[in-house]
Amino acid sequence: MTRGKGLSILLGTTMRFLSLILAFLLLFPAVCAQPQQQQQEPRKGRKPVLIREDPNETKIDEQEVVIQPNSRLSAENLHVGDFYFRRDNYKAAAERYREAIKYNRRSVEAYEKLARSLEKQKLLADAIGVCEEFIAANPSSKEISRFRDRAEDMRSKLEK
Repeated sequence: MTRGKGLSILLGTTMRFLSLILAFLLLFPAVCAQPQQQQQEPRKGRKPVLIREDPNETKIDEQEVVIQPNSRLSAENLHVGDFYFRRDNYKAAAERYREAIKYNRRSVEAYEKLARSLEKQKLLADAIGVCEEFIAANPSSKEISRFRDRAEDMRSKLEK
């Protein structure tokens, strides 16, 4: 093979390779653009929100549904509530602590944390109600005196 003929073969192969790459680059955006057209546009100007329930869904009265005690679900909700509480999202924390109480009515920790999160939201009347709810639900608990004292402290703050 002569040097000129080898060079022309190399140039021909290189040109074919470059034409394939060019064709790929021209077709690739067209293939990728099709799924993007079907996606919804992102919401402008608003932060994403955690939606736990569908507002259009019909609710079954909570009184009709009997929730079985489940210490694992109670502990999970306490853990998630603590996550929200550490990030100063007291409303979401209170919701999770209420869920924890649904699964374990005897959880001193859940009642205590719920009262604290309501207190942080300046909902002292609700926090007092939580303390009284614990006393009513757990009349034989050793922690009743602490909840009574806490309710009295919040009542005095409420009256000021």
